[in-house]
Amino acid sequence: MASASPSLLLLSLWLALSGCALPAPDSGTLLLTAPVPVSEASFQVRARHTDLVDVRVVFPSDDQGHPARPADGSRLPALVFIHGGFVPPEDYLWLAESLAARGYVVALPSHPLGLALSAIDNGRFARELLSSPPDGSLLVGLVDPSRIAVAGHSLGGVVASKLALDGGFAALAFLASYPDSADAERIPSLAMPSLSLAGALDCSAPLSRVSDEASRLPPPSVLAVLEGVTHYQFTASDSKDVEGGCTPGLPLDTAHERIAEVLSRFLHAALSGQGTGADDIRLVPGTEVTVR
Repeated sequence: MASASPSLLLLSLWLALSGCALPAPDSGTLLLTAPVPVSEASFQVRARHTDLVDVRVVFPSDDQGHPARPADGSRLPALVFIHGGFVPPEDYLWLAESLAARGYVVALPSHPLGLALSAIDNGRFARELLSSPPDGSLLVGLVDPSRIAVAGHSLGGVVASKLALDGGFAALAFLASYPDSADAERIPSLAMPSLSLAGALDCSAPLSRVSDEASRLPPPSVLAVLEGVTHYQFTASDSKDVEGGCTPGLPLDTAHERIAEVLSRFLHAALSGQGTGADDIRLVPGTEVTVR
């Protein structure tokens, strides 16, 4: 029996390694109906030739899971959100839903081993999904490529800053986080508005460190500190804080409301060319603001 040609063997190996991406969805699954409908859809993005990156996309929708597009034909602002170390992307769905209800499209890329540092460019692939979506998908014509921000919690913020430094994003937000010290020489070149959002009672990313690192960010930059908020209150549960003896000073729901409000006010200003929105952020209860 004749052996297969080398080219055929290579093609077979490539197919085995790469797998097949799921068809790009043209609608999503309804997550919320009030105050406005919000839906979620799952995408798979081809990356590094042989990899598939799972990306959750949360967006304002109608009650059938189709995108709610502005009546004037404009496109929506968007955020690529990078999860914290060993915290799954779904633990930030509460924040994605809150932002989507305010008119943002939010993409949450996954990373191998639950560590964003394991595949830093997955955030870039998520941005490309939003700006150059697959034909026929629900994302076609939905997002304004010039108004895509990047944010991350904890270790995810470290990765978000690396993505911002590499370009392609319009704003950067750290949630209980700060840049990698290895990027110190590059930070002055950051050419976009930035937000450092900290919890005053954070035991994992101490306020003193977050504040010190925020002071190194070039303007326009704002540091917002939320009273009573701990590290894991940026996620779906603060049980890790409680178990570790780091007692929150606010109920989780209240912390979530204030975190989402600060971030949305920053994004509104930063993605519309109005700086950091520091004056509006000051109006959020229990928030101390420092402008850099």
